[in-house]
Amino acid sequence: MRAVAQRVTRAEVVVEGKTVGQIGPGLCVFIGVEAGDGEKDAVYLAEKLARLRIFADAEGKMNRSVLDMGHSALLVSQFTLLGDARGQNRPGFTRAESPERANELFTVCLES
Repeated sequence: MRAVAQRVTRAEVVVEGKTVGQIGPGLCVFIGVEAGDGEKDAVYLAEKLARLRIFADAEGKMNRSVLDMGHSALLVSQFTLLGDARGQNRPGFTRAESPERANELFTVCLES
């Protein structure tokens, strides 16, 4: 699994004009599921993201997690994180998991 995490003051996902997810302060995380990933990978990633110390403490050091801060995380499924454009101009997505299995593992990550 591959993830890109961004600290945000707020984030929102809109699909066809309808808000399907939103948070205040916290993390917006794009997640790509790679072929061969399993439930252990999804749980590991969720736990890692929850404990990732990327928020400032009282001294201004990045020493606090989203859990420590009481913030939220907005997870967004994004298969394009697995795109490979080495040696070509059109990326290939052969490393991405099938949509059905990726959705299952993404859900495990959400629930962990």
